[in-house]
Amino acid sequence: MSNLHDIIHTIFSDSGPLSSLPGFEYRPQQSAMAAAILEALEERQHLLVEAPTGVGKSIAYLVPAILYSLETGRKAVVSTHTRTLQDQLFGKDLPLVRSLIRRHVDVVVLKGRHNYLCTQRLRQAAGAPVSMFDDTAREQLEFLQAWSATHPDGDLDTLDVVPRADVLELVWSEPGVCTTDACGPGCPYQRVKERAREAELVVMNHALFFALLAAGEVDDRYIYEDDFVVFDEAHTLETVATQGLGGRVSRRQMLNAIRRLYNSSTRRGLLAAAGIKGFRKALADTERAVDRFFDAVMSHVELQLEPGIPASASRHYRVRSQEVVPDSITGAIAALRSKLKQAGSDAHSGVKREIDAVLRSLDESTLLIKQFLDQPDDNSTFWVELTGGRNTGVALCSAPVDVGPLLADRLFRPGSSAILTSATLSVAGSTDYVCRRLGADAARSLTLSSPFDHARQMRVSIAADMPAPENDRYQEVLPRYLLRAIERTRGRALVLFTSIATMQATARALAGPLADRDIPLLVQGEDRQRQSLLEEFRHNSSSVLFGLDSFWMGVDVPGEALSHVIITKLPFIVPKNPIVEARTEVIVGRGGNPFMEYALPEAILKFRQGAGRLIRTAFDTGIVTILDSRVIRKAYGRLFLQSLPPCPVELFTSDGETQDFSIDPDWTTI
Repeated sequence: MSNLHDIIHTIFSDSGPLSSLPGFEYRPQQSAMAAAILEALEERQHLLVEAPTGVGKSIAYLVPAILYSLETGRKAVVSTHTRTLQDQLFGKDLPLVRSLIRRHVDVVVLKGRHNYLCTQRLRQAAGAPVSMFDDTAREQLEFLQAWSATHPDGDLDTLDVVPRADVLELVWSEPGVCTTDACGPGCPYQRVKERAREAELVVMNHALFFALLAAGEVDDRYIYEDDFVVFDEAHTLETVATQGLGGRVSRRQMLNAIRRLYNSSTRRGLLAAAGIKGFRKALADTERAVDRFFDAVMSHVELQLEPGIPASASRHYRVRSQEVVPDSITGAIAALRSKLKQAGSDAHSGVKREIDAVLRSLDESTLLIKQFLDQPDDNSTFWVELTGGRNTGVALCSAPVDVGPLLADRLFRPGSSAILTSATLSVAGSTDYVCRRLGADAARSLTLSSPFDHARQMRVSIAADMPAPENDRYQEVLPRYLLRAIERTRGRALVLFTSIATMQATARALAGPLADRDIPLLVQGEDRQRQSLLEEFRHNSSSVLFGLDSFWMGVDVPGEALSHVIITKLPFIVPKNPIVEARTEVIVGRGGNPFMEYALPEAILKFRQGAGRLIRTAFDTGIVTILDSRVIRKAYGRLFLQSLPPCPVELFTSDGETQDFSIDPDWTTI
């Protein structure tokens, strides 16, 4: 396939069709990335590529992936973390790639089942007796019927008005209910699933990929026969894989499933709609069993929790022993199944499938509960999550402590190709840490340089006399230091926090001073969606945006609207998090250093992500301010600074003095 290498060389050359387009220029890093990916695909090898912002990594992987797919018939799967990137790939990058390769490619964007309307379920719900729904639900079902007539793709994400959750649960695609036989090719989910089987390129998100990977039963594919996968935003893979390979079952989840069959408060539900009788006692007994079980879990946990935590807060308690409470659920679900077996056999096929789907959901919940009580897997950690007080939320959760061995067997197996790319995959100049965490020891690595001139475009400013975060004075003085930093750029700043309490306290302290300076303050979580906050921040060039975890990555605001990134605290992981705690114990158990082996590299990767929000184009300029003096006071601090692109660094003090600062050139590896 040497001709593919020739084609790629031509496309990405300094005189090629890409560099001749308005707004594009030749980037040797992009050309090197595309060539390395094609080579990995041809040799069926795994590859990690760190491609800094500005390399143009989307085009660099799409061109070789599509050309190789068209040449060999192997299906390309591209997985991203954010919907924003999915939309960019489909709406902007793929049309460009088609024009570059001058060949047609069939592309499908695939989402999870619950993103699609099932027309068969909609017809069934709309045809149920009027008494089964309140007025709002009936109006929303009628709205969905009208909407589906003009939206054959059935993508529920495109709804301008989102119906209630209980209405959506009646009409979205559901396993065992929305099937090829039951729905036929006219059903949106069945249609997109069939299109994905035939397409050369399927675009999805990481969560869906790992859900499908976990459900796969064969060893010679990821999701489709003889496919390969490219992960963009690959720095999130361990987190998403941990969630996808774990489990969660809650009281609310189980009660909602039971009440789909029959809700004693409203006297509505599947069984009532079908006119099936003789089931109410069995359902009531099951509800009581669910409540008894989760009440027992909560009573056990609340005796163990530290005092002083408000009931409204989200609380976690790690469970280390088996059978912390009796299993009062499994028998009740078995009895309900037996009772409904006859009821289901008497119902018509649509209702029977719905009943079977509810029972399947309850069976999956009881299986997760049994695993939680038995704790059969040494590589899993288990915890209870309480949210919003006694009457709102209790869930049993589990997750693998180490996803590396699981992914090594399933994702990085011999004879296949997994391509991982992100702007941040290296720590101290090496991808070894990420490879270890993901089980990607068999993967090759390529670390590209940045195409931007950071020495000219960026300056780092460090608060030299700022009290350390553990100091009692930290919260007291943080607003003063932060205000001084914000004044340097007259707003236009993204301020990154690691604690919601610290963010809210600082926002209260600065609301007046910023208003006096005509600097609008935007704060995450104040009844505003993330995208709405970002849009206002983009269009109001003097504003300041306070953000938490989700704003450390995926924020792309080129131009002067974002001229300043302020990091209030080094982003070390929360030690009380159950998964972090379990991983720390494993490292200690084998005689390792959990700070150096886990906490520090994780913080450096997130720190790089946060600082990377600043320079998004070759024309951007700005400041990264660090309000955590540990970067110059602690021995590990230089690892954070050395993880940034080479640029001028200065120290500033509370009285306004500044001085240049040189980073110790001695390199320390992790």
